[in-house]
Amino acid sequence: MANYRALQQMLHAALEGASGKTALRGGDRTLSYGELDQGIQMVAAGLCQLGIGKGDRVAWYLPNCLEAVFVTLACYRIGAIAVPLNYRYVPQEIEDVIARTQASLLVYAADKAEVVASVLEVREISSIVVGNEIGKGRAFSSLLQAGSFGEATPVAAGDPALILFTSGSTGHPKGVVHSHEGVFSAIDQSRKLFDFQATDVVLVGKSISHAGGLQTQMLPALMAGSEVILETKPTPARAVELIAKYGVTEYGMLASDLLDFIEYLEQGQHSLPTLANAIGSGDSVPADLHHRFRDLLGWEVMEGAGMTEVGCYYSANPRYGTRKWGSLGVPTPGTELRVVCEDGSDCEVGQHGEIVLKMKSATMGYWNDPGATGELFRDGWLHTGDLGYEDADGYVWFVGRKKLMIIRRGSNIAPAEVENVLDEHPAVHASIVVGVTDVHDGQIPVACVALIGGAEGDSEQAIRDFVQQHLAAYKNPVHYLFLPELPRTGTGKFDRHTLQKMAERQFT
Repeated sequence: MANYRALQQMLHAALEGASGKTALRGGDRTLSYGELDQGIQMVAAGLCQLGIGKGDRVAWYLPNCLEAVFVTLACYRIGAIAVPLNYRYVPQEIEDVIARTQASLLVYAADKAEVVASVLEVREISSIVVGNEIGKGRAFSSLLQAGSFGEATPVAAGDPALILFTSGSTGHPKGVVHSHEGVFSAIDQSRKLFDFQATDVVLVGKSISHAGGLQTQMLPALMAGSEVILETKPTPARAVELIAKYGVTEYGMLASDLLDFIEYLEQGQHSLPTLANAIGSGDSVPADLHHRFRDLLGWEVMEGAGMTEVGCYYSANPRYGTRKWGSLGVPTPGTELRVVCEDGSDCEVGQHGEIVLKMKSATMGYWNDPGATGELFRDGWLHTGDLGYEDADGYVWFVGRKKLMIIRRGSNIAPAEVENVLDEHPAVHASIVVGVTDVHDGQIPVACVALIGGAEGDSEQAIRDFVQQHLAAYKNPVHYLFLPELPRTGTGKFDRHTLQKMAERQFT
């Protein structure tokens, strides 16, 4: 089988063009393309010295930082599989991912030492600490002492390169596996979609532990030879400061962060003459927000839709040309998109159905979960679970989600995962979690709870404290709706639809 080198050599053009050009700014550090490549080579050598080889899983639990970039790209060079962890994970979630992937190494930030302490006690796994405080494990600097890695490890196009974890409708996070060819295709597609150039300065505020930050922003910009400003979810004030200071030309945000950004700009006089493109994603961008953005900056924000299972956008309003506000735009380069009816036939123009896809960037499947993989792919088409329709011009319009997923500021929350935790509390008889619309977060989780004995008392705070110990903060219910008993359907199931309406009436 031929050796597949495209992902391993993605920085080749930038290095040949101008190795001394600034590649990354992170914190108070700046790296040229040559220094970035040297750092990747050194970390690759250090990983090999630790015994990490082809196919081994390397988990990292880091904010947006240079070390996260080094580790990810070093894994690609040596044929190991990068496993980024959501930086908001609590110990139980970290342990679950490490156990299921059988990761050989955990690279974590020093300020998360207390979070990972219990995990390292339970799991037999090597660890590397990033930061000044040394917790359990070696210092990251030890990876830089093994010299420089030689020729990249031979890999096939279909060899796994990356596992991104996302919540599933069952409540158990799934490991989405992407191959070397799939990862490269997602990066290259994003580069083309946003027309990144070597002259661009790109602010990356989305987490690079997710596809949105890693494969639609940071790596496509680096592939193009752009300058990347790496930040962890900057406030609007911080974003404006960075845009002005470094002449940022492109900034991608979640739709909820775009709202915060626009509200900040409306409060004062902020000149952003270099900013030429912005993206709102993770949820639909309301027409009002489009109008307000154009009124402020004189040009229109892009909007698109993607999912972890394809690693990039499958549909987006074009960078140049006509944008239809409120639509998901048109299929992205190289994407085959259909809207299908329940029987699998193609829907007519304007007819609602499920969006299904074929893309080179599509996942290989879910890690050690053939059942879920079989449900995702049918007759060679990836079923997104997104309901929509196409208009006469080929623009895709989103209608709703086939699954029960709650999407809060671009992060998926599976109701069943939260319900499983709630139901473990001794005072809870039964629970159903629904999502209600929120102007800032897109959706927020509301827990509908029936208590044992029906008494509320001081239970709400006790339940809140319990949930906080078991789930990342963004998954915690914002509101609680206590009921004597939960309504049921005619078949005896809890009536989610009725509870959804009750929650909306009370909390929106």
